[in-house]
Amino acid sequence: MYDRLYINTDVLPAESLGIGTLSANTRVSGRATIAHEIIGHYEAYKSGRAFELYNLDDATYARNFALDEAQASIRAARFAPELTSVERITLLRDAITRLKNADLRVKDVKNELYIQHR
Repeated sequence: MYDRLYINTDVLPAESLGIGTLSANTRVSGRATIAHEIIGHYEAYKSGRAFELYNLDDATYARNFALDEAQASIRAARFAPELTSVERITLLRDAITRLKNADLRVKDVKNELYIQHR
């Protein structure tokens, strides 16, 4: 059996759309983005720790989406090899922003996140 991970070109950092743009695709480097996808999403999925995103009510979907994205950014920041300290900090800020936008705080959800080990 072969595992495949499909990453489309829309995950790569976009050119800045202007001053003050806060899109994750404009803040995170290409290496950090790939780490987010592989170390964050793919490894969590393979471990059975990705958050369910299908057939959910809107509120549960929004919460799970924020948790899944924050988890991926935190995992990438903690475990991806060869990222700079700036890339790691940017990923952590991304995670905090995603949680804040969903009215969640790290201290309240950290036990739900797969962020302690790789």
